[in-house]
Amino acid sequence: MLEPDSFVVKEYFRKRIGDEGLKIMMTVPEGEITDEEIAKLSDTKLTAVRKTLYRLYENRIAEYRTERDDNSGWITYLWRFNYTNVKKIMEDEADGKLAELNGQLEEEQEGVFYQCECQRVLFEEAAADSFLCAECGTNFEYVANDDLISSLEGQIAKLEKWKEKIKNE
Repeated sequence: MLEPDSFVVKEYFRKRIGDEGLKIMMTVPEGEITDEEIAKLSDTKLTAVRKTLYRLYENRIAEYRTERDDNSGWITYLWRFNYTNVKKIMEDEADGKLAELNGQLEEEQEGVFYQCECQRVLFEEAAADSFLCAECGTNFEYVANDDLISSLEGQIAKLEKWKEKIKNE
């Protein structure tokens, strides 16, 4: 299990829920707590706390149960964090992004691309249209994609390094 105060976890959640959301997340003690108590502890507006909790709930990090007050009939939400899901969620997201980037890299490496003023197409499509764009009427010109391939390779390497960090935490 990744620790909630680990640098990798903090950076991941800072990107997903922002600094205020991270502050809220780091304020919550072990066990169950109401959103009102979280707002007091983190010195944050209740609406911001609820927004953060719902986003964390969508990602299976925050969980809640409800209690009904017998006297008033009010429903109270008791929240708690499930940090056991953090590592799996981070790895799954990295795997999905890696698959997407690797697919895009493969397309770029295997394809020959042409571009007009409005779109970028494969050679076969440009040739089928006699190298004239049906949408804007301009000619398709060959476009090199070496820079894009290098950029994709860099993004993949960076993501694989990040994924390795997750495994080692």
